[in-house]
Amino acid sequence: MEEKIVGSTHPFVLSKGIVKLRNYDALIGDDDTKRLFAELYADPDRPDARPKEAYQALLSSMQPGWTLRLLQLYWPDAEPRQVFWKHVQGWVVPAGEGLAILHEGLALAIQEQPLPYTRRTILEFVFPGDEGLAWWAGGSGVCQSFGVRFSKISAAKLQEIIVKIFDPRFL
Repeated sequence: MEEKIVGSTHPFVLSKGIVKLRNYDALIGDDDTKRLFAELYADPDRPDARPKEAYQALLSSMQPGWTLRLLQLYWPDAEPRQVFWKHVQGWVVPAGEGLAILHEGLALAIQEQPLPYTRRTILEFVFPGDEGLAWWAGGSGVCQSFGVRFSKISAAKLQEIIVKIFDPRFL
């Protein structure tokens, strides 16, 4: 059995493209394995989310020999800043000199501050064959009862994530 290196990005760097597995998009790894991806996040409508229990339920429902990798990714997230910037642009510029200076300073600060970072939790499931598809399809239901969303990642989103992982300048 081949030894796997924990945290290796080799399958991403040398991937061979994306293929369709029934209704899911899968990355073809350097070793010809097919890898399915999903993003996990707490349901914003459920303040009682229990991610630890959701992960435990997912792992305990796996078959021996299956491979699942949990990726915690961090990268700059421009979206919160852009939303706030749109709000600031909609404000009426104050007539008084002091308030106008404060408004201008706020606008400048928004543009000059570094971007906030966001954490993303991504599951990578090495497709073991058709028996793994039922487990993958049921992931949403397993996590939902714990207030965690299990969102399968499409080919376009997967390509975007890979670009962000390997060259964050392409934000």
